[in-house]
Amino acid sequence: MIMGWRWRHIFVTRVFNNMKIQNKLFVTIAPLFLIAVVVLTSIAYQAAEQSIIRQGRESKQHILQQVTEKLEVINQNMLSVSNIYYLDSNIRDWLRNSERYSEYEKYKSLKAVNEKVNDTGSYFKYLKYSTAIIGFNGTVYSSSLDEQSDYDFSQELEKKNYITDKNKIYWSDTYLHHGKYVFSAVRYLRDIYTGDDLGLLILDFEERLLFDAYKNLTGVDLMIVNAKGQILSNRNQRLIGETIGEQPFFRKLQSYESGSFMMEDEQGKSLITFRQTPQMEWFLVERTPISILLKDMNKVRDLIVLSAVGLLIVLFALSYYLSYRISTPLKRLVRSMQQVQGGDFNALVEVDRKDEIGILMKKYNNLLGRVEQLLVEVKKENELKRRAEIQALQSQINPHFLYNTLNSIRWMAKINDTTMVNKMIISLVRLLRQSFRKGQEWMTIKEELNFLTDYIFIQKVRYGDKFDVVFDIDDDVKSYKILNLLLQPLLENAIFHGIEPKEGKGLIRLEIRLHGEQLLIRIEDDGVGMEQDKKRDGLGIRSVEERMKLHFGEQYKFQLTSIKGAGTCIKIWLPAVR
Repeated sequence: MIMGWRWRHIFVTRVFNNMKIQNKLFVTIAPLFLIAVVVLTSIAYQAAEQSIIRQGRESKQHILQQVTEKLEVINQNMLSVSNIYYLDSNIRDWLRNSERYSEYEKYKSLKAVNEKVNDTGSYFKYLKYSTAIIGFNGTVYSSSLDEQSDYDFSQELEKKNYITDKNKIYWSDTYLHHGKYVFSAVRYLRDIYTGDDLGLLILDFEERLLFDAYKNLTGVDLMIVNAKGQILSNRNQRLIGETIGEQPFFRKLQSYESGSFMMEDEQGKSLITFRQTPQMEWFLVERTPISILLKDMNKVRDLIVLSAVGLLIVLFALSYYLSYRISTPLKRLVRSMQQVQGGDFNALVEVDRKDEIGILMKKYNNLLGRVEQLLVEVKKENELKRRAEIQALQSQINPHFLYNTLNSIRWMAKINDTTMVNKMIISLVRLLRQSFRKGQEWMTIKEELNFLTDYIFIQKVRYGDKFDVVFDIDDDVKSYKILNLLLQPLLENAIFHGIEPKEGKGLIRLEIRLHGEQLLIRIEDDGVGMEQDKKRDGLGIRSVEERMKLHFGEQYKFQLTSIKGAGTCIKIWLPAVR
């Protein structure tokens, strides 16, 4: 199998390599366009799908927000109704003292309670509720006379077990009562002065009150669910009273106030949108099958595919045109190269464009014109480098320096100063050894300083106390490298042309610093200085500049500043080399 794959790879490679460049460009560009169109088509389809789903989420949330606001109005009205009973002194006295009332007093109290209930009901006619007041002392009132006669209200007291906050309304589960689904709003009635619990206020509503909040919404499958997961209201009456509390998606929505998510079950994939009613602790849950949400996507898909096919036709034509336009000038360039290969350096290419190929053709023409010139420049550069190296050696240790040094040693020997003679000979030997090293183009700054120390020692023996030399060099730059014996000619220039003609003692200062990726070398003396037109006449300075130019090109900088009668300062910037 591996061998088969290898042969196929070789075959495809050979076929591709032997194709004309125009065909190569076409078979390369066209598939890229095809892939791009397929990817963009997929992205466009997914983006359209996500956009529709996002709009569906927002639309459903808006609907749930409207229903929530209606339910909150119901809750606020229930709170207002309960406050009327809660603050009524007649009801409070009746619940507290009815067991001590005479029959007549009981009749009067019940009549007062009934009038309060009727008056309150007239203010909230649209709610259509029945009222029951059950005292913990056994007193019972109900606005439904039939219930008052034969209904066991003691079981209603069990509802108090579900109330966790005695100052709030508790909304009960939906239950079937006389063939209708009913739910209750339950609140404690308490003595506002002593805080004693007196009884329960129970307001019973038909489930239709909840259904009316969303019955006019078309295309909405909405259910109202309490915190336990029991369905309080739904278009499908058979689902009322059922529980969804054990379903995973219900536990998911309990963690948020509102939101939406995808769910897939036996009914298929659906968008679940939900919102919580904070005061009533209910959830509005709306389920929309994705198939319904995306029912118009077929039209969008057909439009996207049709657009993609049209775009592919245009792009294939464009790829053919591009391959032709790119390959034509390259063919002309190849023909010219074949002529040059035969020795015709005048086979220039006609440049009729300004893009990268046009630049290539122009550079190619320039290349043909500069070939001979380049050969001449290379020969000239090699000759200049050779001369510069010779001049560098001449400027480093010249016969005049050797003569003066040996003459100083002779006079030291005459006065029997053998210690000084020994030091001068050792220094001279080290200088000569370093100067005549072959093949060593670089040395560390530390080695250059050792060389300069020997050189300065010999010169100070000759000149006595004529000058001092101060080194100001950071330790961390001493491991960097510079050209062999680059600084000695500059130091020699400072001694002979700056300090020697000066009256009195002179000072030479050598400073080396690291500035980013460059070394800054500064040699300054307080000698007699130089005139403007003679600054670079010295052989040593010229040789140093030539060497740096040959080795570093445009990467070095040389600056000489001299003031007649004030001294000379030379600054050199070199690439930092380790």
